[in-house]
Amino acid sequence: MKLRHPVVRGHPLHAMTTDLPIGIVPLALAASVVARARGSREAALAAGGDWLTIPSWHEARRPATIHGLVNTSATALVIAGALLPARRAQLLGLAIACMAAGAWLGGDLVYRLGWRVRPAELYEQIAEGKTREEAERAIAEHERNDTFLAPRGSP
Repeated sequence: MKLRHPVVRGHPLHAMTTDLPIGIVPLALAASVVARARGSREAALAAGGDWLTIPSWHEARRPATIHGLVNTSATALVIAGALLPARRAQLLGLAIACMAAGAWLGGDLVYRLGWRVRPAELYEQIAEGKTREEAERAIAEHERNDTFLAPRGSP
């Protein structure tokens, strides 16, 4: 019997399963903070800044919007679980289901649409008429000026 790669409909299972704990830990922290600050209306959640950079015409815009809404729903469910102990198990179960769906959608953005994957951005720039050198400069400039931590070796 030949071993198959652990990929479901183009999505590596490794990527999805590693995203769940990475998502659950910050959400658990957020739930703890909300539980302690119960009644505080000043608690706010930061929006995904990357979404704001997706052009409205780009095919990644709609799935990225759904991805953000699903992940926001997961956050809201965790917060609700912190506030409603009698329903906590059900709410956290729904939150985990939302996180799994969000991980799937995030994988789709990266593995199918190539969003924020450097080679895909390079080819997209070339398809828009730039030379390879112009595209590489534009991407390096974006990484240097528009990201928090530029990749190593960025001029």
